[in-house]
Parts: sequence; structure tokens; C-alpha cells
Amino acid sequence: QVIALSKTQSGGLSYGTSGTGGTPHLAGELLKQRTGANLVHIPYKGGGQALTDVLGGNIPLVYTAVAGAFPHVRSGKLHAVAVSSAQRAPSLPDVPTFIEAGLSDFDINSWVGLLAPAKTPRAIVERLNNELNAVLNDPVVRDRLNTLGITASPGGPERFGRDMARDLSRYAAVVKSANIKAE
Repeated sequence: QVIALSKTQSGGLSYGTSGTGGTPHLAGELLKQRTGANLVHIPYKGGGQALTDVLGGNIPLVYTAVAGAFPHVRSGKLHAVAVSSAQRAPSLPDVPTFIEAGLSDFDINSWVGLLAPAKTPRAIVERLNNELNAVLNDPVVRDRLNTLGITASPGGPERFGRDMARDLSRYAAVVKSANIKAE
């Protein structure tokens, strides 16, 4: 319905994000590319400002992290249309994915990772990784993260490196096609 509505708007349907080049912006651009939606990106200096403007009625849509939007969806102040991850968000189990809405292979995720300088000794990297995985595997921590809309993904540095390389490659195509430039 959002895509259809956007196509009826001569100036497009605006969507706010946390800024140019971030995951929400790239997801919005990919949505445009894959569907022909007439969406206009409105970059903010943070997701909080974009949320404030959608809550205040200044913009019609916001593409943001589940963690920031969750309290507003739960209170009924925002309507969640879809999540861009491959699986539904544990904190919003009734909200479909874009894949479920008919956009095959639409899997865009933000991630947070722990990084160390390139010359950090392997033993230190392994110790940091083991300690972080222990925290992320703790049931109390996992439950708390899930309530915030965050899914913990414990793993190793090699997998994290592969995931970063995959995302850089995938998002580079979106950036090039949408002609996204640094501000």
C-alpha cells in the first residue's frame, strides 16, 4: 500500500532516515530500485530526529532501527509497515518482513560490531571475542536485546569479516545505482 501510495504522489512520498549513506537510507533506496516506489529521502542528523518528525506529522515515513521505533509502535503512536531483516523482529512478531510482503531476497540489516586495530595480537582478539560471545549468549542479555529489537549474533572474527565484506559489496551496488554521495 505504501508503494502504491508513493506512485500517486507527484512529488513522491518522503521518508526520513538517520542520514545519508546509512543502512536505513540504503534500504530505502533498494526498496525504490526493486519496486519503482516514488520515495524521497530526507536525511537527518540521527534516527531520533527522524522519529520525532514522523511522530509530529512533519514527514509521512521513517526508515529506522527497530530498537528506536519499538516503544512508539508498542504505544500505538507509530504503525510498523515491515522489517527489512529476513526474519521477523522478536520484539515485533506481528510485523511482516519485506520478503513476506513479496520482495524476495530483501534482507537488509544494521549491525554493531566490536573492532580492534589491525595489528592487535591474535590472542587479544580471541580473548575479546570469547568474552563478548559469553555475554551475547547469556539468556538474560539475549532476552533484553530481543525486547529492544536487537538479535545477538555471537561468532568469530572471520565470520564477522566475511559479513562486513558481503555487506560492503551488496551495498556498493545500491550506492552506485542511486548515485549516493557523501555530504
